[in-house]
Amino acid sequence: MKHARPLLIKFLVTTLLLFFVLTLGVSVPIGYVMIISITYTLFSYYVIDLRALPRINNLLTSLIDTAVAFIIIFLVTWTFSPVPLLGSSIISAIGIGAGEWFFHKYLGMYVFIGELEDTAVIPTHPNLQTEIAEEEDIHSLKENEEDK
Repeated sequence: MKHARPLLIKFLVTTLLLFFVLTLGVSVPIGYVMIISITYTLFSYYVIDLRALPRINNLLTSLIDTAVAFIIIFLVTWTFSPVPLLGSSIISAIGIGAGEWFFHKYLGMYVFIGELEDTAVIPTHPNLQTEIAEEEDIHSLKENEEDK
């Protein structure tokens, strides 16, 4: 159950981005967008996010996600459409990679809970206090320095 919400978030973000870029932009059928979304979401989450993200940093994992997204999108559009959509595949992959950066931050806060160094949340302590002191007037300090 711990992985249901992240999988749903990843699937919805991927599907919406691909819908806007591929379906509305280039008229790719929605069925192909669903095939790409399901394939990418399952592969990326279980192979990259759960296996690679704890071992390497967020930036490198996001770049790997971008490359995997490009490969999957390009292969599916190349297989099913008469004209391969190289430009749309690149734009979609870059958008997915940017979203993955933030998704990995979410995983660090709610799934891995502090296990990732660059996505860990620093705990706040309720006993923190602020130091308050009375300072002299800056003008009188300057006058005292000039007198010396």
